[in-house]
Amino acid sequence: MDKVVTIYDAKANLSKLVKDAQAGKTIYVGAFGIPQAVIAPLPKQPRVKIGVWQGKHKITYTDEDLINSDKQLVEQMTNSKLFPYNGK
Repeated sequence: MDKVVTIYDAKANLSKLVKDAQAGKTIYVGAFGIPQAVIAPLPKQPRVKIGVWQGKHKITYTDEDLINSDKQLVEQMTNSKLFPYNGK
């Protein structure tokens, strides 16, 4: 275990300690030489592969699906109490 950094010194040099942790160093923070907390680097995250689902699922829309509205939905919205305005 490395030297224990006092809480006072940790507060005064927090940005430097975080940079050291980011570089891979583990810093112990405490009082009277007894560690009470640790500033440590985060574990390496695996990279996410872009396009991993490419070609696995095929979603197709026709022009009719994108242009025409759902008649039942329009009817519910124009005749509901939530949307009372009927264009009058």
